[in-house]
Formats: sequence, C-alpha cells, structure tokens
Amino acid sequence: MVKKRLPNNVFTPIGQVLESILDQCRSDSGGGILHLVHVWETAVGPPISDNARPFAVKGSLLLVHVSSSAWLHQLRFLKTELLEKLNHGLKNERIEDIKFKIGPM
Repeated sequence: MVKKRLPNNVFTPIGQVLESILDQCRSDSGGGILHLVHVWETAVGPPISDNARPFAVKGSLLLVHVSSSAWLHQLRFLKTELLEKLNHGLKNERIEDIKFKIGPM
C-alpha cells in the first residue's frame, strides 16, 4: 500500500495561524477578547472579575468561565445587570446574552 502525500501548499505555516490569532486578540485593535476582558473587569469590579472571566464570544453570545458553582448560580441572577454594564463599556460591539460555565480562570 502506497501512502499519498498531500502537496505542501495544503498546509498553512504555524506562523500565519498564530499571527491571525494574535490579530484577533490584540487589545489595541479596539476589539477582540482582550479588549472585552478589560471592559469586563472595569464594568463588573473586583469581586466578580476575580471569579468570572470572559472566555469566548460567538456572535452576540459571551461565554464566561467562573470559578465555582456558587459563583455560577449568583451570576445567573445578575445577568441582566451585567449585560447592561458590559454593553455600556463597549463601543461598537453588543453582547445580547451571557452563558456562565465553570472553567479555567
């Protein structure tokens, strides 16, 4: 049995992939998850930002990792207030929903 090799032009160099990811995350671009994390920390304050951190955005849904089930439960009650504070701090983006999940901080 002969293995077929894929041509080299099928693969993307890792440098290009990393550069693309970094461009999406840079806070000086005015967008990206790092900008969102900064706005989050300012909007919600230390007790919450110490135990909950934005992890990903998909469309207008924000996924936030929390440190424990107690924080998960508490933040569900505060979701409307958190959305208002967060959207007030964002310039161009708009978050319509937040999903809380226990995850790495």
